[in-house]
Amino acid sequence: MDADHVDKAIVENYRKLRTRMGIITLAFPIVVIAMGAFWGIGLQATLSDYYFAGYPSPDWRADPFPVRLWFCGILFAVGVFLFRYRGFSKNEDRWLSVAGFFALGVAIFPTSFEERYDWKVFERLGMPGLSLHGVCAVLAFLCIAVVIFWYSDSTLSQLEKSNPAAHKRLKAAYFLIGAFMAVAIGTSVLLHYLNKKEGSYILFAEWAGIWAFAAYWFVKNWEIKLVAEQLKKTLGTRSVKRTEADVVDNM
Repeated sequence: MDADHVDKAIVENYRKLRTRMGIITLAFPIVVIAMGAFWGIGLQATLSDYYFAGYPSPDWRADPFPVRLWFCGILFAVGVFLFRYRGFSKNEDRWLSVAGFFALGVAIFPTSFEERYDWKVFERLGMPGLSLHGVCAVLAFLCIAVVIFWYSDSTLSQLEKSNPAAHKRLKAAYFLIGAFMAVAIGTSVLLHYLNKKEGSYILFAEWAGIWAFAAYWFVKNWEIKLVAEQLKKTLGTRSVKRTEADVVDNM
C-alpha cells in the first residue's frame, strides 16, 4: 500500500461522507412524512410536530408517537456528521461543529406538546413563545448558512484564475443555496408567528430549507473534484501523491 493509495482512500471517504450527508438530508422530510402516513398520521403543520404526532395511540401501539424515533434518529446522524466532519479551515470546522451541536439539540429537546414544554428556559426569561427545540433548529440552519456564505471560498478560490468559468458557476450556486436556505427558514419562522400553524405551509418551507442544505453537499463534491484536478495540474507530477489528500486534510 503506497501513499497514493492512502491519499485516494482519504479523498474517496470524504466524498462518500458528503454524498451520504446529502442523501440523508434529502430523505429526512420524505421519511418523516411517509412514516407518519404509514401509521395513519396526517400531514402535520411542521416537521417538528411529528415529534409528538399520533397521540392518543390505539391500544395495540406500544409507542404513542411512532414517528419520533425516525425524526430523532436522522437528526442524530446529521448532528454527529457535522460535529465530526472536518472543515477546510479551522473556522469552517468550528461552525460545522456548532451546527452539529444544535442539530442534536433539535432531537434532544422536544417540541411543545399541548402548549407544554419540558424545558422552560425561555418562559422564565419572559419569552414563552420560544423553545429550546425551535431555537436549536434555527441556529443550526444559521450556522450552515454562515459556512456557505463565508467559508465556501476557502477551497473555491483555487479555481478563480485557473478555471474562472467553473469558479463563477460554483460561487453563484453557493450564493443561491445559501440565500434559498435563509429565505426558507426565515419564511418558516415568520409563518410560525403569523398563521398559528394553519395548513402545512411551515412544513414545506422547512422542507425547502433542508433540501437546500442537501444541495450544498452535492455541490461541494463537484467543487472539490475540480479543485483537486486543478491542483494536480498546477503542482506537477512530483506533488500529485499528496495533492488530493491535501485538499481535504490541510486547507
